[in-house]
Amino acid sequence: MRLRKILPIALAAVSAFVALSAWAFASPPGSAPDDDFHLPAIWCSQGAAEGICDPEFSGDGFGKTPTPLSPSAICFAFKSDVSAACQDQMFDWQNTDLSGSRTNETGRFPNGFYWTLNLLIGDNTLNSAMLMRIFNSLLAVVLIISTAVLATPRLRISLIASWIAASVPLAMFIIPSTNPSSWAVIGIGTYWVSLFSFLRAREKTYLIGNGILVLITGLISIQSRSEASPYIILSTLVVIFLNYNLRKPTIFDRKLLLPILVLLLATYEFLTTPSTLGWSTGLPGGDQNRSSGELWFRNISDWPTFITGSLGGWPLGWLDVPLPSIIYFCAMFTFVGILFTGFLNLNWKKSIALVIIISALIILPLRILALGKNYVGENVQPRYFLPLLFLLVGVAVFSPKGVAGFYLSKVQIGFVALLISAGQSFALHFTMRRYITGSDVVDWNLDKNIEWWWSFLPTPMISWAIGSLGFAIAVSIGLWQLRKPVKSDY
Repeated sequence: MRLRKILPIALAAVSAFVALSAWAFASPPGSAPDDDFHLPAIWCSQGAAEGICDPEFSGDGFGKTPTPLSPSAICFAFKSDVSAACQDQMFDWQNTDLSGSRTNETGRFPNGFYWTLNLLIGDNTLNSAMLMRIFNSLLAVVLIISTAVLATPRLRISLIASWIAASVPLAMFIIPSTNPSSWAVIGIGTYWVSLFSFLRAREKTYLIGNGILVLITGLISIQSRSEASPYIILSTLVVIFLNYNLRKPTIFDRKLLLPILVLLLATYEFLTTPSTLGWSTGLPGGDQNRSSGELWFRNISDWPTFITGSLGGWPLGWLDVPLPSIIYFCAMFTFVGILFTGFLNLNWKKSIALVIIISALIILPLRILALGKNYVGENVQPRYFLPLLFLLVGVAVFSPKGVAGFYLSKVQIGFVALLISAGQSFALHFTMRRYITGSDVVDWNLDKNIEWWWSFLPTPMISWAIGSLGFAIAVSIGLWQLRKPVKSDY
């Protein structure tokens, strides 16, 4: 690969990592949704360990972990006006005493995510938790860049477009976190492209490279959350359907052995791990006196929240990080613009695939809400369905053989780069503000009235500027690849 091609890729990778790292340090440990469960689950994922985990009673889903990981340590949860400084007032991060917490010992979630991050635990609880965030940021960048480099030309366009369209703000917050949704987004957002490229690979290097990526992205998805396994099954079937040539059928393609293996693993995990979304029972907490007609009508009316919620229409963190409407405007404009541009070039197979994905995005949340007697906004969150947005945009942008290739004009590229970079910058700023002083402080200058921040990092304003610039550079390099249709049919 020539130097002039390597440099933009390297710059995009470094810039994306800088942006995700800025998000990693924008909030303290415990700020991701349900971290009072996920952090102790990481510490106890490999069983009893002195100074790390004391399960107390085997198999009961409770145990003791370092005091800074206990539920009470997340003192700012649901309190948007309370800064992260409350943690320093409650405990010392060096405290090695063990306190009671909920754990994953009963197997509520797949254990792969927790077990892997457990390997990063060191002597300091705070440093360990932040190292896990950096690891997930690096994992995302490595897998996205590797998938892009090894993808066929048209699939590379789909990958880039989907990540630009669906990453702000929720994915940017959740990827560098200790919530297993991180791996679900990373894995499914890259799995379908690596699988498609594997099935279309003509050279041994690309065949092996994409095969490895299929296994890695498939496994981290399956080992993240229970709903990721059905998403992997859906992604696999969609890719096989789009790739299979009905005019030249073969009895069996040996390449199908790999996706079949992933399908079997995903099916096994789905059948043996309790559903965290309540596929058959719904999520508890709803009013059982609500009628079916009332539930379906109201939830259908508010269903778009499951799309807009990932794009700035839903608070971040413990639903306690309020976001201004400019973030939603920028992210939604970008998402819809790229999605609808992809709709310009359709054939019958692509149309069927899109109908299936959109149907899943509509039916799944509505069914789960109805079973649990919940309204939109109660218990069921947009992040559960965020991975499907990457698949939706990616397939919409994908140009099958014989269909005109997707591209954006230079004016469109400039407009999208400005919008999504601005949306990300505002989202990062408001997230930092919420933890530095609490959201009750309204000031553009993050360096004023600082109650909480990292002593080893630059000032909040400089850190915000670096994170904003890193994202803008990565996005601009990615968008530049969309400026003209690729000549290859692959």
